[in-house]
Amino acid sequence: MKKFHFPLERVRHWRDGQAALEELKLEQLRGRLAALGEAKSVVEAERAQSERTVLGQPSMVGAELQSLDAYRLHSRSKVRDIESRERQMEEPLERQRQRVIAARRDAELLERLKRKTLEAWRAASDREQETFATEMYLAKRVRRR
Repeated sequence: MKKFHFPLERVRHWRDGQAALEELKLEQLRGRLAALGEAKSVVEAERAQSERTVLGQPSMVGAELQSLDAYRLHSRSKVRDIESRERQMEEPLERQRQRVIAARRDAELLERLKRKTLEAWRAASDREQETFATEMYLAKRVRRR
């Protein structure tokens, strides 16, 4: 019997590549979201450190407290801006998740089709080999007579 050949192999490889590409795009979006989270943490940590530094001094001047309050307001504004960008990324992130799911589904569909085709080919190959073995046995038996 001839070697197994899946006629949609190129399409299957292309779909696998598409799924990998969509997953890569999703990871990039997640990376951007993580970077925003890190930036927010840095701003909050810097604000907390400034507060500790100023409030930990034995004596303070009113100007330092005003400066600290202005910095606190500025850092809150930065945090709100970062949170806004995080919320804006939710929709593209969800759309990309859906693309990944669809691409995986398409790739898996072709993979299942290939497995099914391979199973059918193996069954046909087994039947062919069994038929050949039976014919060989009968031919040997006829020769012995």
